Amino acid sequence: MRRWMGWLVVLMLALALAPRPALAQGPEPIIVAADQVVQGDLAAVGRPLLIAGRVEGDVTSWSSSITILGTVNGDVVSYAGHIKLGPDAHVTGNILALGGGVTRTNPTQVAGRVLGEQVTAGGLLLADMAMLFRPGSDGELGNIPLPLVSFVLTLLGLLLTLACATVWPHRTLGVSRVLQQAPARSALLGVLTTLLLALIGLVVAGLLALTLIGLPLLLPLFLLLQTPYLFALAGVARSVATRIRLPESSALILGTALLLIPLGMVGAIAPLWSLVLFYLLASIGLGATILSRGGAYALSA
Repeated sequence: MRRWMGWLVVLMLALALAPRPALAQGPEPIIVAADQVVQGDLAAVGRPLLIAGRVEGDVTSWSSSITILGTVNGDVVSYAGHIKLGPDAHVTGNILALGGGVTRTNPTQVAGRVLGEQVTAGGLLLADMAMLFRPGSDGELGNIPLPLVSFVLTLLGLLLTLACATVWPHRTLGVSRVLQQAPARSALLGVLTTLLLALIGLVVAGLLALTLIGLPLLLPLFLLLQTPYLFALAGVARSVATRIRLPESSALILGTALLLIPLGMVGAIAPLWSLVLFYLLASIGLGATILSRGGAYALSA
């Protein structure tokens, strides 16, 4: 068993340190030339904006940067991106940067208010995550290669899931029993609950981001939301472990590894798909957790 787990660790290290395949160099920027005038608003999703001419309206970017060398007669807003103003740039409205901060040469370039000029911890996390999961990402989180990020997250998830199963052995066993008895109901209830939590989480995160003061709270809020999913995943791992003919502790480790290591391999190439698969898998256990009243089924059985 130990030898088998050792080979799994070697495989994940090899995947993390192996040369990455050639990826796209990033999305092509949207450029407003120096002699060009855009009548109306300009918006982009995942593509950098370069304004060398004039825009008669608002400029908005989602998960990408905005560089202004000309004039914007409106507001400039960047969600999880950086805003840079050149020496001759001028903005008649307000500037709002949620994540990446603002760089400008002098305060007279902006007629209105500048919000989010300084990068915060929560905003930096938001910007890095947006860069990681958007199409055309260069395969890095900051300066860390994506396979190494996937390996670390997989190992962390493995340890936290095993910790949940160790701290709450009877309750995760209750989740496992309900999952085996009602897999369809568990999956349906779990997926619906995840969709509802995602909707509520987006609203709360948006409100925190808009206040700017609440940006540092995004990280602890995100980590707190992972707790029920790790507990639910521990229940799923116990369900898998019951089908493995090994001692209980070894079967639990192997069952957890069988769930998380394939996700880590997918995450080294397609992090967004790995994230979707993780929550889909954990949602099944979340549904069983709700049906078993937090695993209390095993305590009353």
